[in-house]
Amino acid sequence: MDGVPGPLRPHLDALASAAQAEPLGLYLHVPFCKDRCTYCSFVTTRDTGLQSATITRLLAQTQAWGEALGRPAVDTVYLGGGTPSLLTRGEFESLTRALQAAFDLSSLEEATFEANPGTVDLDWLQAARELGWDRVSIGTQTLDDRLLGLLGRIHDGAEALRALALARTAGFTRISADLMVGLPQQDLDRVLADARALVEAGASHMSVYLLDLDKACPLKAEVDAGRLSLPSDDAVADVFEALQVELPRLGLAPYEISNYGEPSRHNLRYWKRRPYVGLGPSAASQLGPFRWTEEGNIPAWAEGRAGIEVQELSGAEAFAELLLLGLRLHEGVDWEALREEAAQRNLKPLFDAWDTAMAGFQANGLVELEGPRRRLTKRGMLLSNAVLQTFV
Repeated sequence: MDGVPGPLRPHLDALASAAQAEPLGLYLHVPFCKDRCTYCSFVTTRDTGLQSATITRLLAQTQAWGEALGRPAVDTVYLGGGTPSLLTRGEFESLTRALQAAFDLSSLEEATFEANPGTVDLDWLQAARELGWDRVSIGTQTLDDRLLGLLGRIHDGAEALRALALARTAGFTRISADLMVGLPQQDLDRVLADARALVEAGASHMSVYLLDLDKACPLKAEVDAGRLSLPSDDAVADVFEALQVELPRLGLAPYEISNYGEPSRHNLRYWKRRPYVGLGPSAASQLGPFRWTEEGNIPAWAEGRAGIEVQELSGAEAFAELLLLGLRLHEGVDWEALREEAAQRNLKPLFDAWDTAMAGFQANGLVELEGPRRRLTKRGMLLSNAVLQTFV
C-alpha cells in the first residue's frame, strides 16, 4: 500500500467499508501549466521536468487506492489542475486505463476533464472522447483580450471560442465554460456579451467565478500597491444580478450559487456531501468520517515523501456541512428531513438554534421556505456568506 499515506493506513478498514456503501467520486490533480496566471494561488508548476515522475506517482496512487478500497464503484471522475489538457495523449490514456483497472466504472455517470484554450487540438479532444470522457470544462474566464492579458492567460478571446467549437466537433455535448467577474475595469455589458457568445459557441454549462485575491499572487500585489483597483461590491453585485437574469434567458438555469446549465454531477457530489477521493498534490478527500488533504509540494509528492493532513469530523461538524453546502444549491435543502435527522443524531438543540437564525434571515428576505424545503432567495444568493456563516 505504498500509494496510501501512512496516517490513513490504520483507518483502511473503515475507509473501505465507507467506499463500498455508495459510489465514490474521484478527483485527480494534474498540476502542470504552460504559464502561471496572475491571480492563481493553486498548486501548479511550469516545470515540465516533473511531469513524468508526477504521472508515474499518480498511476501508482490510483492502483493503490483501488486495491485498498476493494475496487469500489465510482460514478463521477474529474481531472482538474493545473491544465490536464497539457498531458500527452499517451499520458492521458495511461491515466484513463489505470482508473478503469483500479475502480469499478460500470456505473459511471460523468467523466470531466479541464482544458485551457490554446492547449487543445481536435485530435487530442477526439482521443479523449473515444476514451470515454464525456464532459469538458474550458477555462475561458473572459473574451476581453485586454483582461485576458491582465490575468496572464495564454489565450485570447478568439481562441476561447475556437476551443468550444473544437470540443463540439470532437463529439462533446456537455461543455462548461468559466466566466470570471469582479475584474479591474470590467464592463457589465461586455460580461453579458461574453456570456451570450460562450453559449452560442456551445457552452451548455457556465461557472461564474468571482476574482479571489485572498492569497498572495502577482495580481493581488498590483491591487495592494494601488496600481490596479477592483470594482466595488455594488458593481460586482450588479453583474451577478444581471447574469441571474441573462443566463436563464439563454437556456442555462441556475442550480447553485455560481453555476448554471446542465448540472455537473461531480460538483453536485461536493454540495450534497457525498464521498470522494482525491489523488495528486494538494488533492482533498472525504470518506466516512475522515477528510484529508495531500501536501502541495509537487516534487515531494512525486517522490512519495509528501505529508498529509487528516481530520476526523464529529457528528455535529459533518451534519452542519449538509446545510452549509446544501443551501448553496438552488433547490436548497429538505429542512424537515434534516430536523428529523438532527433529532436522531441527538443534535436537536443545535438545529433549533439554526432554525431561529433562519427565521431571521427569512424575515429579511434572504431565505425562503417552500413546503419542506428551505433555500436562499436571489438576494440571499448575493449575500450567501452572511447566511452560511451560521453553520461554520
